Formats: sequence, structure tokens, C-alpha cells
Amino acid sequence: MSGADLGLSFAPHSGLAPAEIGRLAAEAERAGFNDIFVAEGHGDALASCHPVITATERARVGTAVANAALRPPVLAAKTAALLDDVSGGRFRLGLGTANAFMNSRFGVGPSPSLQMMSEYVQVVRAVLAGSPDGFTGRLFQTGHVPLDRPPVRADLPILLAAIGPRMLALAGRIADGVILNLVSPRQAGRAVQAVRTAAASAGRDPAAVQIVCVVHCCPSDDAEAAAAAARAVVPRYVMHPALATPHGADLSKARALTASGDRAGAAEHVPQQVADAFVAHGDAGTCRARIAQYRDAGVDLPVLFPMPVAGDWTYERVIADLAPLSHR
Repeated sequence: MSGADLGLSFAPHSGLAPAEIGRLAAEAERAGFNDIFVAEGHGDALASCHPVITATERARVGTAVANAALRPPVLAAKTAALLDDVSGGRFRLGLGTANAFMNSRFGVGPSPSLQMMSEYVQVVRAVLAGSPDGFTGRLFQTGHVPLDRPPVRADLPILLAAIGPRMLALAGRIADGVILNLVSPRQAGRAVQAVRTAAASAGRDPAAVQIVCVVHCCPSDDAEAAAAAARAVVPRYVMHPALATPHGADLSKARALTASGDRAGAAEHVPQQVADAFVAHGDAGTCRARIAQYRDAGVDLPVLFPMPVAGDWTYERVIADLAPLSHR
């Protein structure tokens, strides 16, 4: 991977049809995006990767992220193996745990996320490796899990979503990469250091753990419209306990309105500095400058996550205006 690698992420909640996701993915690949990810909202991120895989030829494809709480690890391993087969070895499995507010709506109870993610990764790897003994842990126990076809890669890359220090350390110890989200460049820099330190302490090459960071984007030549769009992004994540709250910003009103279903009203109570912390917004030059800040902080792969501006999802503009400079 080069220092100019750039990724693009699709949001299922944008309402894009699978065929349209495939078309845009192919357009992004032609524009020079090296990695294409699919987020998981209320749909199925793993299933949504299929139209991306079939529409592309070279780009790596992955989930950023699949909610591990919604599927047993054996099922995740089987699906990942199939997607890697279909893609010719281009798939990467990004895993995370949604916040308690989100999971409660899915009927998923609380779990010890650190232990769960540690064992989950071990189960997936045991399945892909064809371990005759399976896996025995505190939360998961399996026997030998045969696959219909040998996996393309027994060492299929597994990335972990992490923001807190303990999950960052776990990613550094066991994962092939970490996926950061909802962080400012400064916070990303601290996370990079935590991951690299944990990897080194575990006897791993710190550089072997790829640092991926999702960067929400609201591109527009109208600075005021872009800033308003950035504020509107925050209610989508305001219930997440790790959301950046710089300078002691008060998000209590925004959280209450979001919980009641009034996201538009919640956006009116979002301080601009909260949105500015993790959303790149403005014209192409301004957005590129923000992407550069993440690279300077140690991020290996910024992944642009287009958001709507004035009601219009901005995939086409992000692909056209923010593609890697080497392809422009």
C-alpha cells in the first residue's frame, strides 16, 4: 500500500439500491480509490459487499464495520470466506460492536465487548484455518467447522473498530488493522500511538497493523451549507458514548431530541466545533487539507464517508473532486 491510498465508504442508510452502489463503486475504482467499504446501519453490511465486489476488479472491499453482535462468529467466517472467494482475494472483514442504544433496538443485550471481540476474532481465524479442534473460550465454543470450498486466504485480514484505549490495545495485539471513526486528527494521532505501542508490546511489527480512519465528508462550495450539513451528521452518532465533545461541548439537548426521533431538531443544538472535530466539510481544497491532517497524524488509509448536503448525498462529488491526486 502506498502513502496515497484512499478509501470510500457507502452508507446503506443513504437509500442507494444495490445496483447503484455497484455503479458508484466501479466509478470510484476508476477514479483511483484503492479501498471500498460498506457501513452497517439497519441493513446487512456483508451482503451489501456483493454488488461492490461484482462491479469492481482491483479495489479491496470490506466492511467498516459489520456489527459482530448481530451474527455468530462462525457465520461471519463463512460469509467472509465466500466474499473473499467471489472477489478473488480482495475482501477484508471489519468488525465492531455497536453502542448499547443501537443494539437494544435489535434485541441484542449487553456483552463484555472486549472479551467478545477477542474470542470472535479467534473463532473466525479457527474456521478459516480449518482448525480440527475448533475453538473453546468463555463466550464461544465450536467444533471443527468445514467449509464447502477451501478459503482463498486462511489469513484473510480482520480489522477491528476501536476508539477507547482498551479496544485500541486489543486491535494492536491481535488484528490486521484498526478502524477509527468519530475522531479528530489529534485524537487519531493518539489512537495511532496506542495501537503501535500495543503491537510492539505483543512482539508484533507495529507497522504491520494498518490504521484506517473513516472521515465523514460534506463537500460544497457553499461554506455555510457545508457547515450546516456537518452539524446534521452529529445526530446520527450523538448516542455513541465515544463521540468527540471538544471544549466540554454540551450535547444533552441534541441527545434528547435524537432519542425522541427528531434529528433535524437535534442538529440545531449541535455546537459547530463538535461537527468540525470529525467531519471534513467545505470545498475540495478544504476537504483535502483535512484528509492530509489525518495522514500527518499517522493514518495509513483515510476512508471518505460522503454525507448529504442540502438533502443530496454527495457520492458523485466526493468521487469526482476528492479522488487520489495521482489519478486526476
